[in-house]
Amino acid sequence: MNPAPASARRALLLLALGLAACGSKDVRPDDANPDDVNPDDSGALDVCATGLPGTDPASGTCAPVRLQCAQDLGGFKTDRYVWRDHACRLRSVSLVRNDAADPAGWNGGYIRRYTYEVAGAQRTCDGQNPQVPGWGMVTSHLKDGQPWGAWTQGTRGTGRTIFKGAHHALHELKWPLSLDGNVVQVTVQYLFATGRDHPLYAITHDASGFPADRIEADVRSPYGDLAFDGNANADIAGLGWGDRYRFVTLGSPVRMNTGWDYREPNVVPYTRMWTAAPDAEMGVVQTQTWQQKPAGGYWLYPEWGTRHEAGPMPADYNWPYQLNQYELPFVTNSHRLAWGSNFGAVGKRQYPRLGDDGVMLSGHPYQSYSVFMVLGTHAANPVLSLASEVEAWQGVRLSTTEGTVRTRGPGGVGRTDEVTYDVAGYNPVYATWEVNAASNRVALAFDTAGRTLVHPMLVVRDYTATGAPGAVTLNGQKLTANTDYFASVDTAGKALWLTLQRDLKGAVTLRVE
Repeated sequence: MNPAPASARRALLLLALGLAACGSKDVRPDDANPDDVNPDDSGALDVCATGLPGTDPASGTCAPVRLQCAQDLGGFKTDRYVWRDHACRLRSVSLVRNDAADPAGWNGGYIRRYTYEVAGAQRTCDGQNPQVPGWGMVTSHLKDGQPWGAWTQGTRGTGRTIFKGAHHALHELKWPLSLDGNVVQVTVQYLFATGRDHPLYAITHDASGFPADRIEADVRSPYGDLAFDGNANADIAGLGWGDRYRFVTLGSPVRMNTGWDYREPNVVPYTRMWTAAPDAEMGVVQTQTWQQKPAGGYWLYPEWGTRHEAGPMPADYNWPYQLNQYELPFVTNSHRLAWGSNFGAVGKRQYPRLGDDGVMLSGHPYQSYSVFMVLGTHAANPVLSLASEVEAWQGVRLSTTEGTVRTRGPGGVGRTDEVTYDVAGYNPVYATWEVNAASNRVALAFDTAGRTLVHPMLVVRDYTATGAPGAVTLNGQKLTANTDYFASVDTAGKALWLTLQRDLKGAVTLRVE
């Protein structure tokens, strides 16, 4: 195995000794108005209306997305989004506002509570670690420099709802994150949508305000610690990740002497961990393949294709992604889970991708990526199932007979520069299929190459109507609004968001008019 550079080994040793102590410079930009939002397609001007009943509508029907603003959650000021998953079961996320100090000593900007249904009952998952009080934190570490580890813990930012429609909502958080005296402008957007189980987390690190190669930082967002097992704080029964291969543990509970297997090739990057009692799983799945957007870091790649049934686990500093490795020597129930990259992902004009195979990536001026934040039962296999879905999307061919397929778009949230999509029509920023309308109409043809396209989400740009479409047909059959599909009109953004409550397979035509 290639040894780590001395400076990196010293830095990573510090992580093993006390990761939770890192912080960042306190910066206080002018406050933004968090209620400055676009009207939704129902005509309501205030998406944060205070007259909402305290009880959420019952599961079983796909009710519209709800937004309850400035909710007090044990002293944490949160914006609560409620949506319905693919089976119309209720899910919710409470996001702590990032413009003021919170009771945990942070300045918000993370999920404090995530709820979803299991066997007809609500499972409530809270941030319970006093040092890492939720999930979704922005975290980067420097190879060299001060502060070596930088979180948004001490940095105040701004937040707003960009768009709230009947069935889709975009929430944005921004911070000026100081890395060794260089300010990286960070933008995070959460996408919630009826019919889609898991929130999408899109992030951009904008280092355009200073020259390339001034810093060499990694990315670990969304970082966090969430009691995903319904606050049981049970032992972690297993964990794994995917880079070019799939790593999975072989014993329970997971300890530093647990055996593991790293032999199965992998396509879509992910991290995951699970508990046995109760049956629960938490993970992150990228919206692109590893070849399209390499993820993971450091020097474990010589172990690709190997199995170590008797262990021990890899050295803590050398896991490609951060999970609970820094807590494992002390406890077996840490629910820490994050992301990972090589140093240089933020700040370097060029840095090597995982594998040190000569392929160089760019971390300046931008580093952007999008992932799904996954919670469910381990029995349902949600992380690997979603990774398989993302893989299937790469083979889809989209064409139009009315309107045009979009082949380019912004390279990430908070950016205006455009990049060419790897798959025509597929926007990995939001995991959406995108077309431009012709007089507010589109006629699409999907060819899924024999794979299943699960509940695809469509965005029709240049849509200037103020209301939802009059008709949506699939293979000539008229679909029923709010049952077969869920639509939201973004009048300010001139876009129609539409999620099909159907799976597509083979050659399929879809008309919106």
